[in-house]
Amino acid sequence: MIHNDKASSYSYDKYKDFTLSLAIVDAVPVILFSITCSVIGSVFNNILFSLGAILTILGGMCKVLWKVLLATIHKDVRFLNRPLFIVLMPAGFALMLISFVIKRQGADWNNISSAIFSFPAVIFFALGILGLCAMTIFFKKHDKTDVKNNWTEQLTNCFAQAMILVGVIIACY
Repeated sequence: MIHNDKASSYSYDKYKDFTLSLAIVDAVPVILFSITCSVIGSVFNNILFSLGAILTILGGMCKVLWKVLLATIHKDVRFLNRPLFIVLMPAGFALMLISFVIKRQGADWNNISSAIFSFPAVIFFALGILGLCAMTIFFKKHDKTDVKNNWTEQLTNCFAQAMILVGVIIACY
């Protein structure tokens, strides 16, 4: 039996319009990011990068699980949304960045930059970066409890992650 105290009922009320379909769409960018990290990891082959990717993916999965629980059992399990998501995502990205800095000496940056800035990969990377910029604006401006804002954010994130994945596939193969 789920214990629904007054505080968790109040916090759930803010998200009562969140649906299971929103939670499923929220999983799509996490899946796309996971595939992107797998492709990069297969070429880059660095344990620190892999650990960072895992932390970032776990952060995304926490957010998805939070939305699934909102939609299915109508309970706001807050630690999945803010503390875990907000800690795991940046920590993971930081580890991935550190792995690139550490491994930079052994990398052939001329080939890497040529691949990234080659046509058509550069178009996909640019579109992905534009999507991520929009996500940053949404993060600062949007009401997190508004379901329409969440749909906008998730569809934008799906687009950004798909564009980056295509860019990475083109650049790596």
